[in-house]
Amino acid sequence: MKQNNPRYLFGMYEPDTNSVIVNAINDKYTDTPLTISCEECNSAVLLDTPDDIVYLYRLAQESPLLYSELACKPNGLQEYVDAMNEFN
Repeated sequence: MKQNNPRYLFGMYEPDTNSVIVNAINDKYTDTPLTISCEECNSAVLLDTPDDIVYLYRLAQESPLLYSELACKPNGLQEYVDAMNEFN
């Protein structure tokens, strides 16, 4: 299905506020940015060891759009950390 009004997503990690900021942009307007607090989202994840928090910080910094997508899904970040523990 062809989309007449394509939307482009741009995400970045903001270290000063420890948050991910996501902008949705198309040819007619720019939405208000969505700000996701990493501290708040990360605090809901149960970690096997305290060092596991690195998985989430690295994800936010290197792939902010994936971080935001997982943060908006129920148990998304938890499942990500669990999967990373399985691989490592």
